[in-house]
Amino acid sequence: MIKPGARIHADKAYCSQKHSDALKSRSIKNGIQDKAVKNKPLTRRQLQRNRLIAQSRYVVERTFGSQVRWFGSKILRYCGLAKAHTWHLLQAIAYNLKRLPKLYIDSLLPTLS
Repeated sequence: MIKPGARIHADKAYCSQKHSDALKSRSIKNGIQDKAVKNKPLTRRQLQRNRLIAQSRYVVERTFGSQVRWFGSKILRYCGLAKAHTWHLLQAIAYNLKRLPKLYIDSLLPTLS
């Protein structure tokens, strides 16, 4: 459950009046990036807003990008909710295990100096 007043961040694919209205009706702040349409480029304010949203979204996108590179998980066919959920969990575990050695070394570096 998303609490009222929370901000939802999403990429340009979710930019629609329908999504904006749904968030507003639930008192959730809109963090969906703006999307340019044909013959109507984004304003300077919209570009700045998109950059601010991207600063918090890059962490998630970096994770998904790594999963695509490392595990070839570009497309997931949903053969049922439980199967898809299990696949995502296994990928998350594999991602964390792959990053663990570097995270461990990085955590030791300040104490080694």
